[in-house]
Amino acid sequence: MKILFLFFTVLLLVLQGTLGFMRAPNNNEQCKQAGGTCSADHCPLPNTRPFGRCQQAVPCCRTVYD
Repeated sequence: MKILFLFFTVLLLVLQGTLGFMRAPNNNEQCKQAGGTCSADHCPLPNTRPFGRCQQAVPCCRTVYD
């Protein structure tokens, strides 16, 4: 039983470190690292969606395939 407790503790620490990669980008560099592009006004249609911000009013857009 002590081994399971240790295993779940280590697993929690590993997963906690990876949760930061699931946050939405909030600057130009993070947007590009996440595979997005900064758009001037809105995301171009038809296959792009906003998933964060590059700057205050500039969306970070990424191509999605429904």
